Amino acid sequence: MKNAIAYVLVSVLLSILTLAVFEGGYSIAEWRKPHRSILYQLSTLAGLAPPFNNASAYQPYFADPRELAELVPLIKAENVGIGGTPYDVRSTDSAVGQLENGCPGLKPNLRMTAIILRSSAFGPLGFPTAFFQVDKKLDPQLKDFFQRYGGPPTTLTTNAQGERTTVPEVTADRVVLVAGDSVAFGAMIDDDATIASQLQARDQARHYVNLGVPGATAAQIHCRLEAATARYKGRIDELIYVYCENDFDEKIPYGTPGEVVNSLKEIVAREKIGKVTVMFAPTVNMVMPEMTRIDGSEWSPTARREKQRAELESLVKAAGFRWGDIGTLAQGEADARKSKLAIWSYYVDMVHWSAYGTSKVVDFLTRRTPNS
Repeated sequence: MKNAIAYVLVSVLLSILTLAVFEGGYSIAEWRKPHRSILYQLSTLAGLAPPFNNASAYQPYFADPRELAELVPLIKAENVGIGGTPYDVRSTDSAVGQLENGCPGLKPNLRMTAIILRSSAFGPLGFPTAFFQVDKKLDPQLKDFFQRYGGPPTTLTTNAQGERTTVPEVTADRVVLVAGDSVAFGAMIDDDATIASQLQARDQARHYVNLGVPGATAAQIHCRLEAATARYKGRIDELIYVYCENDFDEKIPYGTPGEVVNSLKEIVAREKIGKVTVMFAPTVNMVMPEMTRIDGSEWSPTARREKQRAELESLVKAAGFRWGDIGTLAQGEADARKSKLAIWSYYVDMVHWSAYGTSKVVDFLTRRTPNS
């Protein structure tokens, strides 16, 4: 009897060890893309675990990453860009950016459609994006997928200088520069909803230039800003600098608040720019940590950057620049509406501002007596 029990225990332990080895090997082999464990897949095949369900009371979404993974070869063949996923589908045709004399820029005369896909396949709030030429005739399979899971399409265009188009088009000698990365650029909102365009609609005496470039680091933003000061030499009235939370990275050039503020001071003094605003762009995680920072979740960053934010605010004000923070504006909205969820209306995803959130930033920027 004892031998039988020992045999069973050894068999169970060996089975667990074997499964663990296979799970580990499978995870290593599939680490570049989302996947489900072998045990879960076997349980699903045996009918012991429910399959993923994309049923929704209102709009469909996809929960299984394989739905998108199966389309990757077609996405590559169609030169469609995909963001927010582990799949590398980059191509020259789908890229919106390019290098200009060592600085990141945008391709000139672009006309692109961008959409956010409704999905929980890549973690909570990890929404994939897709972008392609406006006149692109998509393969029927891709078209159906984007129509089924895509949100409202947005349009992004660039001018002959490789700058995001500002509308309405205004011819004016005096210039206002809006610098930054994808938040300043206006990712996932239309041309007429960006900071530059919404300001342009309110002030047609000056020309607002959108220098934002998706994915740009603080050093690359500095490079693009320097190039713009040369292009608009002697014409710059004002600078609006969008400082994103992810620019805090002391391991890279211009990764600290001091480096960025000092560089702005040098540019402002040299170019005789009369007004400067540094607008801080925190992620949703910083604005509402009690809802988004889930212990143990790989989808919610654990980095705490409150000290860097305080340092940035202090340095900006000491330099005589104006300080703004969309997080503060969003918190004010939540207080006024008596709902913490009102903060979400300021964002289109975890990082980027919605058209509504951008309009509130523009309200702040155009106040004559701001409470900042």
